[in-house]
Amino acid sequence: MIAVSEEWKEVQQRFLLPETHIEIDCTVTEFGVQESAQISGTNEADITTTISTLYDTPKTVKYATNELNLWALDGTRVIVPDEAPYADTGYVSETDATGSIIVTLPEVHTGSTAGVTITWGGRYDEYPSAFEIIAKNGTEVVTSKKIEGNTSQVTAIFAKLQNYDSITVNVLEWGLPYRRVRIERFVIGHTMTFTKSDIFSYTHEQMGHLNSGELPKNSISFTLDNTDDRWNPHNPAGMEQYLSERQRLKVRYGLDVNGTIEWIKAGTFYLSEWRVPSNGLEASFVARDIFEYFLNEQYAGASSGTLYNLIIDAFDSAGVPDDFEYSLSPTLRNYTATLPDGEKTCAEVIQMCANAGMCVIHQDREGVLHIGPLNKINTGYVVPLSLSYSHPEIELSKPLKNVSVQYGDNEHWVLSVGDVGETQTVNNPLVSNSVQASSIAQWVRDTLSTRKTISGEYRADPRLDLFDIAIVQSKYGELPNVAITDIKYTYNGSFKGSYKGRVLEV
Repeated sequence: MIAVSEEWKEVQQRFLLPETHIEIDCTVTEFGVQESAQISGTNEADITTTISTLYDTPKTVKYATNELNLWALDGTRVIVPDEAPYADTGYVSETDATGSIIVTLPEVHTGSTAGVTITWGGRYDEYPSAFEIIAKNGTEVVTSKKIEGNTSQVTAIFAKLQNYDSITVNVLEWGLPYRRVRIERFVIGHTMTFTKSDIFSYTHEQMGHLNSGELPKNSISFTLDNTDDRWNPHNPAGMEQYLSERQRLKVRYGLDVNGTIEWIKAGTFYLSEWRVPSNGLEASFVARDIFEYFLNEQYAGASSGTLYNLIIDAFDSAGVPDDFEYSLSPTLRNYTATLPDGEKTCAEVIQMCANAGMCVIHQDREGVLHIGPLNKINTGYVVPLSLSYSHPEIELSKPLKNVSVQYGDNEHWVLSVGDVGETQTVNNPLVSNSVQASSIAQWVRDTLSTRKTISGEYRADPRLDLFDIAIVQSKYGELPNVAITDIKYTYNGSFKGSYKGRVLEV
């Protein structure tokens, strides 16, 4: 469950909802180039943290430095400490008016990048009036561009970068006299933000399986305005030529609360496909979670080991980003397994390990992949009947008679549940002994024992997440422990949601 303010919760219960928002941040760049870059500066001040210019770290401190009009005694400035460590400032020059940064790469990048995006002294509302960028291959200049008359705190420079191993930014003239040069963020490529005015349609889908019998899904699809031909594949100055798989997108949702926008994260996604008709007014995109890396990459790790180690080997085989984060249950170390012969994708190995370890799989909105037991604590989230488009539908599955789990050399552990009904089978080659098979059988029985699944559509509060334990109101009362297994948000100026979940005995 995504944490929000009490004001957010109160506003969501109103029949007339204030304005809602969506924002998609997309970085169009060559894969891996930003992560491999190193940076240095010339004419640096003592307080500078030039390295942070390459990272998306918040630059919130405004130091009172020895410059014209930077000594306001109104509480908006912070006195500079006598010694390090200093707050993240990005690049700050020692003297006023001029300065430069040099971004170097460990090898020549032959791929094509659309240019660079520079965030200047945004906290100070400042920027250069003249600067230049120079891309080199060794000592040879491959691209150079001089910008004059700049009036933007965030400047996107469109220039084809190819066969380069360094980029230099020289500030020639700062916008205000007697002020230091400040660069807060440098991106090789273009960081673009799409808001509700750019987005024609948007869908966010999450699906998961309470027994990890299927791979999870967490994906977004959206269409953008293409009336200016920005994404036209035949536009030589367009952006379509710079798109590539696995470009990272970060999405957030907003709600007007008492005159300000309160934002929550929707997730981190990786571009998987796009479609841009030559004469289309819309450009369509699809992105999904970290499983974009796992689905088609062949597993190349150890053939046996603990479930924990096999999952780590799957991560390594898939070549996930360096900043990829995960949370694995320590119980996965309690079971050892041997993978069957034959080729397997990294996704298949992860799924089999999660099932054998009695874990669920999902990626949270911070981009962290979780593999661990289901958290059965009720979040207190209520899907109200008053905001539902129709009465929730309840479906009863067939009674469960037995759970049969195969293990070892074609042996079976059978757990008797009832006198009539169907037998639920689990065939996982990573289940190695009867003790493990018995535990899995009980796990499956506990999940399926109530037989009830519930689904519905409602005016969505988009903080409800996959595997949340929620309360669903119906005309016959409340269903108190519904584990959300499917949830879909659509946005066309406001959020509409559909959900499906299984009622648990908690």
